[in-house]
Amino acid sequence: MPIPVKKEAAPPKTAKERVYNEMREWIISGTLEPGERISDQEIAKYFSVSRTPVREAIQLLADQKLVTVLMGRETRVADINLDEADHLYKLMAVLNQLALEFSFDKMTSQVLQKLRQNNKLLKKAVDARDIKKSLMLDREFHHTFLELSGSYFLNEFCSVLDSHIVRIEHAYYQQLFHGINSVTGHEVILDALEQKNLDKAKEAMAANWLDTLPVLDELKQKNN
Repeated sequence: MPIPVKKEAAPPKTAKERVYNEMREWIISGTLEPGERISDQEIAKYFSVSRTPVREAIQLLADQKLVTVLMGRETRVADINLDEADHLYKLMAVLNQLALEFSFDKMTSQVLQKLRQNNKLLKKAVDARDIKKSLMLDREFHHTFLELSGSYFLNEFCSVLDSHIVRIEHAYYQQLFHGINSVTGHEVILDALEQKNLDKAKEAMAANWLDTLPVLDELKQKNN
């Protein structure tokens, strides 16, 4: 009987990595709200670690503009800045086009079937107005291309941008809900991939990201 190759266990995460990953997710999801004060002492107690890895994690979050640190005073969750949305979405549009280009040769029928299934689940979540699940499935759709691209740097760049974009979408999803149809945009991408038309797929990928901008412009005008 052929025995499957045993997968190597992932190396255990350091204390800094555990704190960083969890806090990043709290900020992205809105569990830690914009402007909320962060106590490194309370975070250290929560994770049962010293304050050193907490401070290191906070510095990483500050480097990614997810928290603001006033030296010697306090740390707070960064505000959500809609004025930056234009740059964020345009950058993600270009980077996701690259991800699609890099992964194009790996678009097997199995991968496309998986993406179709993802989009069906996304439609159900949207119809049910399940915000959390809708955002999760939308991220999974796009992350498929990034993973298949095999590019470490592309994944890292997109991860930083994605954290800010998801914050925006969590905070304003109710308003964005009526103006954006990701399901249809995904279908256009998949149709083009099934036709082996890379240029058309890349055009549809960019449109899928940029379609959000007019809705965000309306939100900015209302908030000003």
